[in-house]
Amino acid sequence: MKTRLPHLHSLIVLAAAAAFAVTVAHAQESWNYKSYIKDQYSGTYDKTKFRTSTISLKDEKDGKGTFRMITAAGRPDPCISAGDLPAEVERSAETLTITVTPPLAGCEPFRYVIKNDGSGGVRMARRGDQWVPDGFDHDLTPKK
Repeated sequence: MKTRLPHLHSLIVLAAAAAFAVTVAHAQESWNYKSYIKDQYSGTYDKTKFRTSTISLKDEKDGKGTFRMITAAGRPDPCISAGDLPAEVERSAETLTITVTPPLAGCEPFRYVIKNDGSGGVRMARRGDQWVPDGFDHDLTPKK
């Protein structure tokens, strides 16, 4: 009679390696991000004027994580320039959702819904009791 223990052992080792890889992947994730610039005179955003930034999520555990935005050049958004901000994190088979509520007075909560396939995502703002896309292409592709 032939035993299947070596085969079972291999499956256990493979499952442990996969679980470790998922844990490591959630340690820190980063995405390219386009930060649009508000015109100082009109107070509106121009879809042709942006600076490149990076957003990241780290220390994710139990639906909580730490959000950070690093802007390549120029003045960062005061609502998110405070460094690390607490974030709520939701994962599904298709998307990762990162919701941030800045602690500064007058700063509205915002949310990123990022596609797991690496093809981008949307930034959303709270309007009443609904989340709505802001209508800008923020890139939101994986940082390499």
